[in-house]
Amino acid sequence: MRTRGGGNLSVDLPRGQAVVLIELHGDRAILAPGPADAGLLRAYGVRRPPRYTASPAQLTADFLPAPAWAKAREEGARRIREHWPALTADHVLKIFLGEPFVGLTEEQADEAVGRAVLVREPIAGEDGAVTWTIGRRPRAAELRVYTEARERGARARTFEEFLSTRTRAVLTFRGGVLVSIDTPEGQTPGLNWP
Repeated sequence: MRTRGGGNLSVDLPRGQAVVLIELHGDRAILAPGPADAGLLRAYGVRRPPRYTASPAQLTADFLPAPAWAKAREEGARRIREHWPALTADHVLKIFLGEPFVGLTEEQADEAVGRAVLVREPIAGEDGAVTWTIGRRPRAAELRVYTEARERGARARTFEEFLSTRTRAVLTFRGGVLVSIDTPEGQTPGLNWP
């Protein structure tokens, strides 16, 4: 999916984000954030909500109507509950939606945010401690954005430097359990987590 307008950037919407169909033409559809997300964006000072374009084929492959989404959410929650029966309903839903919380095991965190992990590094001097750097998109999608920017003539920097600007959160695990969710320096907590 791409943003509409002058920027025309690739966009990967998070799982569960509601969008509204604005226009449908033969070769493209124009979408906008759903009412709940639009209200949240306005609360954060965004005057004009973004518009997205997608092909009709992408719409049928990637997007679900509300009843189908509810069924998919129930099925995903059931699968997670079968795997980890001790979790509360709230925690099951957070894992399904990809929102980490303190107390997750590494396996549960991998289920929740594994696709968006940019870097996994052990913490020097601490046995069994590891940090995960989480982005908003999978590493492959960030590489695509980085490559497109270089093709448009963006200034030269390494992919690792680029990834450091795309960090959403840093998860710290000790003994296989998530103990902290930190935002990068200079960033305020995002619209969702952290």
